[in-house]
Amino acid sequence: MLIISIALLSLLWGQVLIMHYRGSFYHLLMWEPVVLIPIVVVAGLVALVLRGIALDVFAILAALTFLAGLAGTVLHVRGVRRRVGGWNLDNIMVGPPVFFPLCLSLISLAGIVAGVFWRY
Repeated sequence: MLIISIALLSLLWGQVLIMHYRGSFYHLLMWEPVVLIPIVVVAGLVALVLRGIALDVFAILAALTFLAGLAGTVLHVRGVRRRVGGWNLDNIMVGPPVFFPLCLSLISLAGIVAGVFWRY
């Protein structure tokens, strides 16, 4: 599960980088997943090799990424809601993607589970 979590976070990071670059990083919190995801991926790769305390560090970083995903979901929902027309289909399709931060949270949750239970 740890390998899957690392692979999915790596793929998601590319999409996050492209979308936040498209948004010109106008909000300071847009940098959070762009910086945090590669750190979590490197910590996961180290945890694959070293285990022990590296798994604890990975689990803590995955928990931070989980919280960042929840915060991103709130910000993306606010972004869609603030657009003219609110929750119509055009704003959902063109506005900030509401489900990407939730995907980040779910993948991070899998990483937390892997980091906590892999040693047993």
